[in-house]
Amino acid sequence: MTGAVDQPVTDAELQAYADDRLPVADRLRVEAWLLKNPDAAAKVAAWQDQAEALRQHFAPGLDEPVPAAMAALFARPKRGEMLLRQGLRIAAVLCIALLGAAAGWWGRGYVTPPVQVAALPQEATRAHLVYSREVLHPVEVTVKEEQHLVAWLSKRLGTALRVPSLTAQGYALVGGRLLPASSGNHAAAQFMYENRQGQRLTLYVRTGETGNDTAFRFSGDGAAAAFYWVDGGFGYALAGETGREALLPVARSVYESLTR
Repeated sequence: MTGAVDQPVTDAELQAYADDRLPVADRLRVEAWLLKNPDAAAKVAAWQDQAEALRQHFAPGLDEPVPAAMAALFARPKRGEMLLRQGLRIAAVLCIALLGAAAGWWGRGYVTPPVQVAALPQEATRAHLVYSREVLHPVEVTVKEEQHLVAWLSKRLGTALRVPSLTAQGYALVGGRLLPASSGNHAAAQFMYENRQGQRLTLYVRTGETGNDTAFRFSGDGAAAAFYWVDGGFGYALAGETGREALLPVARSVYESLTR
């Protein structure tokens, strides 16, 4: 996947991505590319802000009659006048729709995800707050038994789990534990990391997700925040109390490590 991420993405592809007209494979490639190109992500975010402002500005006037002065400029028989008004309204709607197509990658994060996926960051942050503050037993199996930990949780979740290294971001693995997931009889795993200042992050992985094209999203309600996504039937969420800006580069590293 690394080679595909390095391929430049054109403005036309960004427009098609924002309009949800790209095949799944191309959409994932664009999402991965945007993670490495924050300037482009900011640009499409600005497009979305402009489009939303235009929607709010023009939407109230779509149902209003055409002003008499404007209609007089295009005087026609009654049937022609009616068609003109219809045409003007259709043109206004199409204009707003086309501007809306500029909604970009960050805008996707504000679209309400499916209910099951929406619960993912809440589960992850609740588990984070419970166990990251634990002094004596923050994890069930420590990093001293990392091989056993990964094999055990992989067996329980039914997949070969990969535990990303976050040493480049200043975090070392502490260990992990098995947790129940809210959906059905599925299980979840939590891996805990800690930096030299004692700040902790947790990677939450749960089974039972449907689809594999959920966007890289952010949830910041409450004391802890999380970046989360779905891939291959598994939900992933990196949670912490460090704030969005500090959490984002670490979440990007985890996302890239697990999706390539």
